[in-house]
Amino acid sequence: MSLIESLPARPLEPQELTSLNRADAFELVVAVEDDSPARSLLFATEAWVKAAAYEDDAGWSVVETVELDEETERIDGLQACEEAILSFRDDGNEE
Repeated sequence: MSLIESLPARPLEPQELTSLNRADAFELVVAVEDDSPARSLLFATEAWVKAAAYEDDAGWSVVETVELDEETERIDGLQACEEAILSFRDDGNEE
Protein backbone atom coordinates (compact mmCIF):
# COMPACT_ATOMS: atom_id res chain seq x y z
CA MET A 1 0.00 0.00 0.00
CA SER A 2 1.38 3.40 -0.98
CA LEU A 3 1.62 6.37 1.35
CA ILE A 4 -1.29 8.12 -0.36
CA GLU A 5 -3.49 5.00 -0.35
CA SER A 6 -2.98 4.68 3.41
CA LEU A 7 -4.42 8.16 4.11
CA PRO A 8 -8.13 8.85 4.53
CA ALA A 9 -9.87 10.82 1.77
CA ARG A 10 -9.88 14.00 3.86
CA PRO A 11 -7.48 16.18 5.89
CA LEU A 12 -6.15 14.60 9.09
CA GLU A 13 -7.24 15.38 12.63
CA PRO A 14 -4.58 15.93 15.34
CA GLN A 15 -5.17 12.50 16.92
CA GLU A 16 -4.58 10.87 13.52
CA LEU A 17 -1.19 12.62 13.29
CA THR A 18 -0.36 11.26 16.72
CA SER A 19 -1.30 7.75 15.59
CA LEU A 20 0.89 8.05 12.49
CA ASN A 21 3.82 9.10 14.66
CA ARG A 22 3.33 5.99 16.78
CA ALA A 23 3.23 3.73 13.71
CA ASP A 24 6.32 1.73 12.80
CA ALA A 25 6.14 2.83 9.16
CA PHE A 26 7.33 6.39 9.86
CA GLU A 27 9.88 7.96 12.14
CA LEU A 28 8.22 11.37 11.99
CA VAL A 29 4.97 12.85 10.66
CA VAL A 30 4.29 16.57 11.06
CA ALA A 31 1.77 19.06 9.74
CA VAL A 32 3.23 22.00 7.83
CA GLU A 33 0.53 24.48 8.83
CA ASP A 34 -0.79 25.05 12.33
CA ASP A 35 -4.38 24.78 11.14
CA SER A 36 -6.47 21.78 12.02
CA PRO A 37 -7.32 19.51 10.31
CA ALA A 38 -3.93 19.02 8.61
CA ARG A 39 -3.87 19.50 4.83
CA SER A 40 -0.06 19.49 4.34
CA LEU A 41 2.14 16.82 5.88
CA LEU A 42 5.79 15.82 6.03
CA PHE A 43 6.59 12.11 6.40
CA ALA A 44 10.09 10.90 7.29
CA THR A 45 11.75 7.49 7.42
CA GLU A 46 15.45 6.56 7.56
CA ALA A 47 15.56 6.54 3.76
CA TRP A 48 13.39 9.47 2.63
CA VAL A 49 11.24 12.50 3.42
CA LYS A 50 7.98 13.10 1.53
CA ALA A 51 5.66 16.07 1.38
CA ALA A 52 1.96 15.33 0.89
CA ALA A 53 -0.82 17.84 0.27
CA TYR A 54 -4.59 17.49 0.36
CA GLU A 55 -6.91 19.27 -2.08
CA ASP A 56 -10.69 18.97 -1.91
CA ASP A 57 -11.05 18.21 -5.61
CA ALA A 58 -8.05 15.87 -5.98
CA GLY A 59 -7.42 14.29 -2.56
CA TRP A 60 -3.89 13.59 -1.34
CA SER A 61 -0.84 13.83 -3.56
CA VAL A 62 2.90 13.58 -3.00
CA VAL A 63 4.37 16.99 -3.78
CA GLU A 64 8.05 16.19 -3.16
CA THR A 65 10.30 13.27 -2.24
CA VAL A 66 13.87 13.65 -0.98
CA GLU A 67 16.05 10.56 -0.67
CA LEU A 68 18.30 10.60 2.40
CA ASP A 69 21.93 9.52 2.18
CA GLU A 70 25.40 10.51 3.39
CA GLU A 71 25.08 13.84 1.57
CA THR A 72 21.46 14.65 2.40
CA GLU A 73 20.47 14.69 6.07
CA ARG A 74 16.91 14.48 7.33
CA ILE A 75 16.78 18.18 8.25
CA ASP A 76 17.69 19.08 4.66
CA GLY A 77 14.96 16.78 3.35
CA LEU A 78 12.41 18.24 5.75
CA GLN A 79 13.30 21.79 4.71
CA ALA A 80 13.15 20.96 0.98
CA CYS A 81 9.78 19.23 1.40
CA GLU A 82 8.37 22.09 3.48
CA GLU A 83 9.46 24.57 0.78
CA ALA A 84 7.81 22.35 -1.87
CA ILE A 85 4.52 22.36 0.08
CA LEU A 86 4.59 26.14 0.52
CA SER A 87 5.35 26.61 -3.17
CA PHE A 88 2.55 24.19 -4.09
CA ARG A 89 0.10 26.14 -1.94
CA ASP A 90 1.33 29.51 -3.31
CA ASP A 91 0.83 28.32 -6.89
CA GLY A 92 -2.91 28.60 -6.41
CA ASN A 93 -3.61 25.02 -5.38
CA GLU A 94 -5.01 26.11 -2.05
CA GLU A 95 -8.67 26.92 -1.51
